Amino acid sequence: MHTARFGLAVLLALTCLGTAQAGRLPTYSTYALDDVEPWSEGNYTLPAYPDKPEWVGFYVHHTLNNQYFVDAKTLSVGEDGVVHFILRVLSPSGAENLSVEGIHCQDSNYRSYAFGDSYNKRWIEATRADWRKFAYDDKLRQRLHEDICIDKTPPKSAEAALQLLKKAPWR
Repeated sequence: MHTARFGLAVLLALTCLGTAQAGRLPTYSTYALDDVEPWSEGNYTLPAYPDKPEWVGFYVHHTLNNQYFVDAKTLSVGEDGVVHFILRVLSPSGAENLSVEGIHCQDSNYRSYAFGDSYNKRWIEATRADWRKFAYDDKLRQRLHEDICIDKTPPKSAEAALQLLKKAPWR
């Protein structure tokens, strides 16, 4: 009986010691990416509405009849890994749509910042300006991502992005 009480006292002491020490446990990790900050978008200012754009055409898919262009003058690569550009979509009937877009290479996301008002020559900011994954049937943005973001890596500069777009194998 005396041994049972002694064992119970030792168990109680260890439990109290463990509870007291629980707040003092080291907070280290063996995972390499535990201390990496989550990605956040850098500042970006909309470019001026294009006055004399330098349109560079690119191929999207054989089932699409529109023509697609990026303004080489507005192509930029941010420190946050986002490639920004003005996108032009031209329909076979001549209708033109302009938008300011961004592609985050690493996460395969895109964002539409603004849409063109060709009558007043101004941008209308997007009401849904959040980052989105490429839709399954969004061949346009998937192709741009394939052309510009080799292995999900952003190009080093706007010039490098332009060269990648021009050298795309399906041009």
